[in-house]
Amino acid sequence: MNDERLELIIPTKEYKDQVMEYRKIFLENEESFDGCAGLEECNTYEEWIDFNNRLSKKYGESYVPSDVYLGVRKSDNKLIGIIDIRKGLTDFLYNYGGNIGYSVIPDERRKGYATEMLKQILPKCRDMNINRVLLACDKENIGSAKTIIANGGVLENEVIDEVGLSKSGTIQRYWISLKKRYADRFVGNRANADLRIISISDDYFSGDIYFYKFIDVKDKILIANGKCIMDNNYKWLEFYDYSSKVKLTAIYDENSEIIEWYFDIARKIGKDNGIPYEDDLYLDVVVTPSGDVILLDEDELKEAFNKREMTREGFENAYKEAEQLMNKLKNNKDKLKEYTDKYLFQMLGVSK
Repeated sequence: MNDERLELIIPTKEYKDQVMEYRKIFLENEESFDGCAGLEECNTYEEWIDFNNRLSKKYGESYVPSDVYLGVRKSDNKLIGIIDIRKGLTDFLYNYGGNIGYSVIPDERRKGYATEMLKQILPKCRDMNINRVLLACDKENIGSAKTIIANGGVLENEVIDEVGLSKSGTIQRYWISLKKRYADRFVGNRANADLRIISISDDYFSGDIYFYKFIDVKDKILIANGKCIMDNNYKWLEFYDYSSKVKLTAIYDENSEIIEWYFDIARKIGKDNGIPYEDDLYLDVVVTPSGDVILLDEDELKEAFNKREMTREGFENAYKEAEQLMNKLKNNKDKLKEYTDKYLFQMLGVSK
């Protein structure tokens, strides 16, 4: 499927007639106006596009600002669907509605357009600092469920529809994580790298190790204290243990001297299409060459919890995982260095 068949655009007067025809078709077919920002209630296009003013008056303090986009087919400029992003989660949206709603005109369904629209809007969510996207659909709406799953959605649970949104009486709640980081993310991106991969199962580690030796770095990476962690001839070892909730990255300079050990606390470590990833759970732990053990990004974790991107249980589990890791790392810098140096020299093909 060509990902460029559609483009998402902000509604303009150019699409006035098509939007109102969209409304007419949906009303005649008794369709659900998902993602349409109350189009069914508006008699004119001008009334509809006054989104924030109109909807804030309707919902009062429970109103959540949203961005609305038209899914327009490039080949003929036809309005195919409408999709919106809600920038927060009220109790109602958390339980029944989610961050995103979308619909596709009846004669263009089952052609992959809904999947395409959702795929294209997810980067916009990331730009809004929405790191986990909640979507909800009627249990009987198999097409919508497939659309969500095709974009990485994971079913969390099913809830009884107490507000009358569904035909089945049951609403499925899916999460799409935008915090996944893949092992091949640097390939062809901000640097060229000599990439080597080994699968290990020994007394020390079981999983995949990705080794990067960076060459032709376009932009150095500097951290808060001014320390450089990526430059020409720097080396990274990333350890993907699929039974663990922790991903280790050992970062070495051009002289193969350790800069730091960086531990990501993960919701999950897994593989998509053979490529390892870690689904970040915000908290990180760093061990310095002198052996200091530092907890990072508590503010990100708390923000995610406050935005309802995680449950209280998930919030507490992140801290529990980090605490256990930090206790394990205290006074163990030498063992950690011996551990990662072993695999570094193996990748470099040299004797210690």
